[in-house]
Amino acid sequence: MLEAAERLGIPPAQARAFSRSAQLSLPGLTLQLSLWQTSPVQQWVVLALLPRPNGLPIEVWSELLLRSNCAISAMSSSSVSLNDSGDAVLVLRLISQPQHQREMLADELSHLLSVAESLVAGATALQGNQSGAPRPVTTAPRQDERAGQQAQAAMNREWHRPLLIAALRHLDIAAPPFEQILTVGVIQANGRAYEVIADSDCQHLLVSTPLSTSLNTATLRERALLANLHLMMLTQAAVVLAPHGSALQARWNSTGLDGQAFAEWLLDFGQLAESFMQISATRPARNITWTR
Repeated sequence: MLEAAERLGIPPAQARAFSRSAQLSLPGLTLQLSLWQTSPVQQWVVLALLPRPNGLPIEVWSELLLRSNCAISAMSSSSVSLNDSGDAVLVLRLISQPQHQREMLADELSHLLSVAESLVAGATALQGNQSGAPRPVTTAPRQDERAGQQAQAAMNREWHRPLLIAALRHLDIAAPPFEQILTVGVIQANGRAYEVIADSDCQHLLVSTPLSTSLNTATLRERALLANLHLMMLTQAAVVLAPHGSALQARWNSTGLDGQAFAEWLLDFGQLAESFMQISATRPARNITWTR
């Protein structure tokens, strides 16, 4: 942990303290590493406490956290939750083993710090808007040619196609032709829609399914955020506020697994969504649908 802290630019004395206690106190943020489980493999988690900014109403704070969670839980096995005091708790299930993979640990902690900084920036912007100050007019950044080529390359990846075809067959769904399995699609199974996005890391599938409640009150949003801590720790899933509404979202790691494993996990994921909210009304499909 010492080397990871040094890579983050932490002062030597503070880095040494972190290597002993696995706790790191930074301005406005406190990190704690914990060994959450020891078998079948060791699983370390990081909890990061981010206080609610002074003067920001809890209803605004909770909406910011849930909307941010849509991107946060899509990028890694992490989510944002809320404690009883109204402060944010970032939860990250580490891929690295802190004792042996120092460089990877530093990268994961750096990512978490960046997420915390973005939340603070978002909260600061919301505070400014509440004061009635005019928002500056900005234009969308121009996408350079290289970025466009990278995006197109990601869309053309094929690693997920055999996996999804096998999963669809296991679900008794007629699979479309190989070349029609795109990086984004929707699976309809047991009356529930699952949006599936193949990650460009050639390893993860990002899956989300709608929830019935709109989470349009502060109380509902706070309850969802309180649940997120346990959801991420136990199931690697999170409640999010996506542009189209509330959803349950998770990243499925395909390493060493096949289409049948994904199909079985998908049905369990749907049952998890059903377990705390009734099935949502049918929503119009936003992408190509894989169904019966």
